[in-house]
Amino acid sequence: MDYKAFSAYLDEDAAYQATLKNHQELWSGVRSAEVEVRGALRRVTRLMLAVDVVRQQQFKHEDISEKKDKMLEELTTDNSETWYYQYDQAADDVEEAAVAACAMVVEKRAKVTAKKAEAQKHSTYLNYAREQAREAFNKQQEEAKASA
Repeated sequence: MDYKAFSAYLDEDAAYQATLKNHQELWSGVRSAEVEVRGALRRVTRLMLAVDVVRQQQFKHEDISEKKDKMLEELTTDNSETWYYQYDQAADDVEEAAVAACAMVVEKRAKVTAKKAEAQKHSTYLNYAREQAREAFNKQQEEAKASA
């Protein structure tokens, strides 16, 4: 078989090209969904880093000297105990956001799995379209040889 001629034939075969285009779009969707998963994972990482930073700041207000506590209250109107619990609540809030972001990762990952399964299934259709085109090409080649 003349593979170069067959390749040119495939380039001109409307049914194959439509199937190929759909196939490429499906895999493009899979890649985009995978990028979304990585972005969501990075968000979880950033949120967990924020929890660490807030907790570090929280613990700076533990066992603070009375002098520093009075100075803090003069500057902010809140003492170190209030600040400690504010940071504690802020860290808890960020942790909740991280848990929600983890759930989002799971959802996005499930979408990737579904899209991937659909794209893999479509590979069968693409192979079928290629075989149909090969049969038509071979028939065309045989007719060309018979008429020559």
